[in-house]
Amino acid sequence: MVYPSFNHIQGKMGSRWSNFVRNTGSENLLLVAIDAAKYTHKAMICTFYGDILVRPYEFDASSTGIAKVKQFVQAEKQRHHMKEVVVGVETTGHYYEDLVWAVTSRNISNDCS
Repeated sequence: MVYPSFNHIQGKMGSRWSNFVRNTGSENLLLVAIDAAKYTHKAMICTFYGDILVRPYEFDASSTGIAKVKQFVQAEKQRHHMKEVVVGVETTGHYYEDLVWAVTSRNISNDCS
């Protein structure tokens, strides 16, 4: 038996994530994992189940680098007919802050719809 959404092992945020996955369908999720660093970040694109679609690649910590990620994401989303994009960034020191700002301000997941 599944209990109401607020009765999740990880609390409210866990409930929000599990509801998102259930409503979207795990087969419709494209995941972008980003490892933040001082000068050069690394990204990988995969499915919800860990199938690697784009092997890890490096990109500059600049607007050009973010544009490169966006191009890869758009191409893979179309190629695999995904509905949603989830971007996860490793919080390393303070290097991730500009990257998170760039990803959210450029709406990478929404622009790839």
